[in-house]
Amino acid sequence: MAKVSFRFNDRFVAYLKSIAGRWDPQAKVWVVPETKILEVEAKAKELDVQKLKIETGQRATSSSSKPVEGVIKMRKSRDCRFVLISVDLIAFTDDVKEMLYGERETVRFKVLQPKPLLQPQPS
Repeated sequence: MAKVSFRFNDRFVAYLKSIAGRWDPQAKVWVVPETKILEVEAKAKELDVQKLKIETGQRATSSSSKPVEGVIKMRKSRDCRFVLISVDLIAFTDDVKEMLYGERETVRFKVLQPKPLLQPQPS
């Protein structure tokens, strides 16, 4: 499978869906069969798709084994309090400090692997 990213184009998205492409929300890319890469490139050129990037083979699969990095945006509620959501992740300390002092609105983090469920011990 190949990973395809580009500046949003609704006609190109409809084309990707028609060739069995599927959206990967975690990686924010479209995943398409590698046998369709030449067709995808031709259609992108035809539709004038901007910032097209296609990753194939080892490069496409190697990034999925790494921890996911992302951003948490925190907005103040009407009563000026934060709403916190419990997520297993590692945040960068400096980012959290800057956010608490009002110097930053986002925090970089890495998602941790889920912990295995503990099986109850028979008595």
